[in-house]
Amino acid sequence: MNTKPSRRLFMMLPLLVWLGACVGTQTFTPVARQGDTVALGVGWQKSLVRQDVTVTITDALGTIVTYAPNDPRVRGIVNMYPDPVSRAVVGTMSNQDLGYDATSTGSLINGSVTQSSTGEHDNEWWQTVLLLDLPNPLAPGTAKVSITDSAGAVIKPASITIVSGTGSSNQFNVYGFGSTFSILSPGVYPNALMSFERADRYTVTFASTVIPHSIQLQFTHTPNVGKTWIVNPRGDIKNVVWNDDGTNIRVMLTPANGETLQQMLDYKFYIAGGITGLTQTNLKAYDVNGLPMSGVTASIQ
Repeated sequence: MNTKPSRRLFMMLPLLVWLGACVGTQTFTPVARQGDTVALGVGWQKSLVRQDVTVTITDALGTIVTYAPNDPRVRGIVNMYPDPVSRAVVGTMSNQDLGYDATSTGSLINGSVTQSSTGEHDNEWWQTVLLLDLPNPLAPGTAKVSITDSAGAVIKPASITIVSGTGSSNQFNVYGFGSTFSILSPGVYPNALMSFERADRYTVTFASTVIPHSIQLQFTHTPNVGKTWIVNPRGDIKNVVWNDDGTNIRVMLTPANGETLQQMLDYKFYIAGGITGLTQTNLKAYDVNGLPMSGVTASIQ
């Protein structure tokens, strides 16, 4: 979880923008009416979930409204990713500026946002966005939105300018094509929006003094509970091939372009699908010549 000063990644639809400031919130948009739905960029958060989040809104008159954990007015906590063929991603990975200083953007994100205490930088970039319905009534003027996370994330309060008038909760309706627009599947909310929140998952990471070229792992899990789904967060960097026979999972990791990855953190992947009792039973690592390597370990969180 990122709680360090001077580390914030802020994405404003549809752009990825670096803002050098404390971990905190930036409202999109910064002006709203009472009852409107707003989006708050709350940083590169690894574990922010609605059951841990309390939101406190203080209006210009000092009136306080508190949303307890799981309050439906917290509409969703979702992660927004950059386009995988954006200049920032392509330029960073291929070391080209592409006319927009793309490598500097990637360097700022990796060095100031996702860099770990060991010096590795996580190449999985996202901005966590909290979608929030403002209370009604709410006095015109500057309102402060404070977010408290019982799991430990430290998030700077956001300011919103409240203007006169009454807004409405955004239902995020979907429209179809035709002579006139029609709402499809009315009433699906709130599940449709909440389904974009992160599912329960295991995170598998690795450690080694020497970076292997490929890794092969085996796991066991409780039979007949959930259904395995393995997620590769950076398919442009590595390939992940896997299968599950109902009890045993086998995973093979290889670099996407045939060149050994530059850091162990890039081998990270997720195991989701509601399975339980996940245990690693075997790990084999190989160098670029296909020879076995020792000293590579995996961690499951």
